[in-house]
Amino acid sequence: MEAIAPAVANEELPTPEPAYPTLAESWGILGWFLLSSCVIIIPISWLLTTVIGMPEVYVGPFISLTSCPLLLMFLRWMAGNRWQPLRLQGQEQAWLYAALPVLVLAMMLVRSPLAFLPLPSWISSSFEEQMKTPIALALSIVVAAPVFEELLWRGVVLAGLLKNMRPKSAIVWSALIFGVFHLDFAQGVRAALAGLLLGWLYYRTRSLWLCMALHALNNLTVFLLMLLGPPAWNEKSAVTGFFDSTWQYAGALLLSVLVGGALLWRVQRTTSPEELEPAFSA
Repeated sequence: MEAIAPAVANEELPTPEPAYPTLAESWGILGWFLLSSCVIIIPISWLLTTVIGMPEVYVGPFISLTSCPLLLMFLRWMAGNRWQPLRLQGQEQAWLYAALPVLVLAMMLVRSPLAFLPLPSWISSSFEEQMKTPIALALSIVVAAPVFEELLWRGVVLAGLLKNMRPKSAIVWSALIFGVFHLDFAQGVRAALAGLLLGWLYYRTRSLWLCMALHALNNLTVFLLMLLGPPAWNEKSAVTGFFDSTWQYAGALLLSVLVGGALLWRVQRTTSPEELEPAFSA
């Protein structure tokens, strides 16, 4: 009796589309942001200040609150069915929110050697001018920036990269793009390091709320130091001014590494990152 072999179709199965965004598309998102800044934000700024008469200090927060949602909607339209749903809540726990102030202080001290990288004069002048209207500045850097930057760089970019490559690569690439997004070497290096931490926390917890809270608390701490510090405050004086000697600073830096490492170890022990199936075979 002949064995009847099942018919096997010679046709290859269609390759699933990659999740949005791929690495190239992630860099493209940065390009779309820069393009929208030139084509949309600059004309709107002129319209608000010249035609409507809005004070310049309020233009930045207004544009942040309007342009970022528009960019997200545009990206959602471009991605189509490749879009990854935004995950606001994940595996975060109450103790982790309570530990955020300690984690922020540890992160700031660990990054403190980078405070000696000089900021361009135009950025320093811009901050000094914006400090004349602290409410507008707080709205921009403590509210708008953490919400929309986390939605974009962790909620969209990192979420897509995690589907398209290994977690370590996805976190590093998203942090690098996040650093370039800040358009300045000194700020970019600091932002990239912060992006590594935010990216890892998102990978472990899948919580945008947690990333937003950490981002906002970090920016709030910097804002309060700028607001309550001396007129000539800068990051370099803030680092050296709290310590009487280099040994004290080195000890505080070592303690920050140990405390921050212990908190991250606890996060790793109490969370279980989702096992994501790759959207396609590379």
